[in-house]
Amino acid sequence: MIQKSASIVLLLFLFLFLLYLVGGLIFTKGFLLKRDVVGENSTCRVDFARYWDGESHGKEGCWLHRRFNKAVVILIDALRFDFVAPSDAHNKPYLNKLPFVQNLLLKEPKNSRLYRFVADPPTTTLQRLKALTTGSLPTFVDAGSNFASTEISEDNVIDQLVKQGRKLVFLGDDTWQSLFPKQFTRKYPFPSFNVKDLHTVDNGILEHVYTELQNKDWDVLVAHFLGVDHCGHRFGPNHPAMQDKLAQMDDMIKNVSKTLDPDTVLIVMGDHGMTMTGDHGGDSADEVDAALLVYSKSTITTATTPQSIYRAVSQVDLVPTLSLLLGVPVPFSNLGSVITDLFSYCSWSRDSHIKEVYHIVEALRVNAQQMNQYMSHYMRMSSDLPAQKLMVLQAKLREAEAKLQRLVTDLFIHNVDNNAHEMLHYLEQEYIQYMHQVREMCRDVWAKFDNASMGLGIIFLVVTVVVNIYIISVVQHLSEDKWPGPTVIVISVSVVFLIFCVLQSFYLESSSVSILGFILGFFDIIALGIIIHVTRTNKDQNETSGSATSINTWISVDNIVSVTLVLINLLSYFSNSFVVFEDSISQFCFQSIVWYLCAKTVVNILKENRHLKDLSKPRTKSVKHQDIRKIVTKSVVPVMLLTATCSYFVRLSANFRNQREEQLTSEPLQNASISGEGNVVGNENRNMQFFLCSACFGLVVYLPQKWLKESGNLNGVSGTVLCARYLVPMAAVSTVLYWALQCLPERVLDALPIWQQTGLAQLVYLSAIISMVMFLITPLCVYMPAQPGPQLAVNNGAQDKDIVGKLFSYMKSSWEEDNQQARGRSEVPRVFGLGTVYTAALIYTGLVLVLVLSLLLGSAFAPSFLTALMAAFMFLELFSIAVRACRDTDLLVLGMLAWSLLMTTYFYGFGHQATIPAIRFEAAFVGFHGDWELRLLPAGMIHSNMFAAEILFTFLAPLLLLWPCTNGLISGHILSRAEGGWQGDFVMYNNPTVFRELLLKLTSYLYLLHGGKMLSSVLAAAVHRRHLMVWKIFAPRFVFQAMASFTVFGASVLSLAVLFRVEKALEQWTEKLK
Repeated sequence: MIQKSASIVLLLFLFLFLLYLVGGLIFTKGFLLKRDVVGENSTCRVDFARYWDGESHGKEGCWLHRRFNKAVVILIDALRFDFVAPSDAHNKPYLNKLPFVQNLLLKEPKNSRLYRFVADPPTTTLQRLKALTTGSLPTFVDAGSNFASTEISEDNVIDQLVKQGRKLVFLGDDTWQSLFPKQFTRKYPFPSFNVKDLHTVDNGILEHVYTELQNKDWDVLVAHFLGVDHCGHRFGPNHPAMQDKLAQMDDMIKNVSKTLDPDTVLIVMGDHGMTMTGDHGGDSADEVDAALLVYSKSTITTATTPQSIYRAVSQVDLVPTLSLLLGVPVPFSNLGSVITDLFSYCSWSRDSHIKEVYHIVEALRVNAQQMNQYMSHYMRMSSDLPAQKLMVLQAKLREAEAKLQRLVTDLFIHNVDNNAHEMLHYLEQEYIQYMHQVREMCRDVWAKFDNASMGLGIIFLVVTVVVNIYIISVVQHLSEDKWPGPTVIVISVSVVFLIFCVLQSFYLESSSVSILGFILGFFDIIALGIIIHVTRTNKDQNETSGSATSINTWISVDNIVSVTLVLINLLSYFSNSFVVFEDSISQFCFQSIVWYLCAKTVVNILKENRHLKDLSKPRTKSVKHQDIRKIVTKSVVPVMLLTATCSYFVRLSANFRNQREEQLTSEPLQNASISGEGNVVGNENRNMQFFLCSACFGLVVYLPQKWLKESGNLNGVSGTVLCARYLVPMAAVSTVLYWALQCLPERVLDALPIWQQTGLAQLVYLSAIISMVMFLITPLCVYMPAQPGPQLAVNNGAQDKDIVGKLFSYMKSSWEEDNQQARGRSEVPRVFGLGTVYTAALIYTGLVLVLVLSLLLGSAFAPSFLTALMAAFMFLELFSIAVRACRDTDLLVLGMLAWSLLMTTYFYGFGHQATIPAIRFEAAFVGFHGDWELRLLPAGMIHSNMFAAEILFTFLAPLLLLWPCTNGLISGHILSRAEGGWQGDFVMYNNPTVFRELLLKLTSYLYLLHGGKMLSSVLAAAVHRRHLMVWKIFAPRFVFQAMASFTVFGASVLSLAVLFRVEKALEQWTEKLK
């Protein structure tokens, strides 16, 4: 293939990639919107509350007299509720590991309270910090910015404290520094991104916190510990390291509580929980249930007995509670309700139960008025909220205000107690219900969907799919370097629509212009449809003589099977049950195709042999009859065994799936740890598990290398061959040693120098880079030995004395013969590996990818990688047999569909799920240590870990074209080859037009299938945007499918580039031969 045309083909698919990317981004902009942020701030003097000067009782404060002068806020990241609450069980490393806290709750019930601290999803740290400081509810899109925090512009409790002249000190997670860059008087930030580091942040805090507690120049001290969260990510909660971390936290709380003054309140809380694999981000009970402990040396509640039931409070409830306890205004956008237990006691109300309840009601009243003020302001700037419902709620609030005013007048002015106790409790519930209903109303309509952007994104994706279909219809012309006029028109129309949509969606954002975008999109779809119809009609007229033949070509069993399975996959995105169990569905669909291919192949083998038998009847003397038993033994049985083996290996991958919460299983079989540091497998089995995983990984590397050697592609001394011989095995050994290093006890591993912890993994990366560079320089794994020439015979001993003269004569004759041979010799040179030159290039580069992806996935998934390798090999052999047995049928679409289903099956087989907690952020630290300044590389590593199956299977997809040409280990012995000399996949070089057409068709079909899946997931998310499970199931599935599709598009282009590089090198090599 001419290099110029190859570049044009790559640019064409990159342009199609860009169209899908822009369509996805436009829809995302409309679907995952943040809520409108109100820029107003609360002030100390408001109409609904008076300024407390401290003369009547209590201390000076805004809206309500303050109870405490100081606060120590300790945030223990991922402190799940059951890590703190007393438990009768002792069979888990995280149960009852905070004895000081539990003893505090038991012996000092008036001074300490424990709550179930319920978080709103997404349960990621940045979103929890926003909620814990602003009192607002997060949106789904905020989860994507968990590692790109920016300063909070909304009113928050930190800013309110600063405005009231309070001095703040911070220690811990440097995320706070990004959110509040100027608010702290002193700060000790530590990098938070390295989830494998359990101690740096915690030890850094402990080094400074006790000194700061002794200082008297601060009012609020905030400390954010990360060790528990990182321990969960690295080991999970069922690990001895978690026990040690919790013991350290208990000791810290004990030491801090000893230093407190009576006018200081201690708040210890978790921002979220963790799953049994140590992950978080979703909305399961383990993820949303954190712990909140409130303690002071002075009385904080009127309770006299230890807690037996722990009340559940929302995390946003901390914001108004902490604000009023410290005497500062509640943030303007707060939607939390005060924790009433903490307002039942004060010096004024301690001698009267009525006063206790009144004190609670007064706190609830100012809280409700603040929320009402926020709702009124929000209604003036946005029409999101249902006005009628809000008016009803505000009427109830005014009614409660009137009743409270009459009760206060009777009680404190006229000294009339007309059922005051019952009325106060009634008003307490009225205020609580009002705030609860307001919060739920906001939660229902919080995410304002931009329907115009969503619709434009869908139209753009439909246009892109139609362009993709057009490319499929003209692949024959493109393969011949012909660019028909309609092709130029289609590309031009696409470019114009692309520019218009980008300007409208990201710059203009005009509603009137967006209508023009819809009109232009519909016009493009109709025009492209007409062009496709005309193109296909002309093609059918050229290929067939009548329409009946064309219709029969379209209506076939193969097409019915393919369309049915594609529809099952596309429509499954609209069902939450199908999305939840997509792992089993994709496996079932793949196995259905495999067994269909098996049946089709067997039928064609029997038909072909029966046909040969009929032809041989008139010539019984010269042609032997085919024995049916021999046919079954030699062909049918091996095909069925091959199919069964392929299905078996795919079913084995189910053992490595990570279960979703909805799949109702207790614990996953494997921990999702990249290094196999599972908390499910016991220590006594870890050695056996490690050696088994290492052996499986050894086979993953050895088997492709063995194939290269047997095919003759490892002869010679080129850079690529040397890398395949020596560098790849060395990288494999380094990978196993790195995994072994990760199995060391945590303290031993962390004590090693950084270069020893990361050196082996970096050696693998370096080996992969060198191997790919060598491939770019010398991509051909072929070897042509030198032709034998005349040899010089030298006798032993002293008889042959004229050695120098003979040597001179030999050299002279060799020079003369070389010139004659160059003119007259016509012997065909012997070349090793030429019959598998394309396949070897893909296997070699694929092997380099396997090294990197296996390292990122971890040793626990090496057996799954082996099953993927074996399943892919068995399917390629079966597909090769099917191609030879069904010569009159184009099986490329069916093979591509099966390959894509195998890819999806191993997305789950490598331990992934389409959920936020399933993202393995720890993959960013395989071979690296410490915090990242530039997040692009770790993002790429996390992405490669998540979509390892998509990268690998898409890159190797051209094997569907090349493998049937090679001498398969199994397929080569089942069916005889066509007459004529065997050329292997070098036949593709001799037929460049056919090869180009097949490559374009395969890549276009891959684009169309995954583009269609992306469009289907987009439509499902749009249709179900008000569904109960939209943020739990449909939105994550859309995000993951979009990322998977983009990965497939990129890997397809990379695979094409590899084959084009091989073809260019072959052109140069053949020119030298000539």
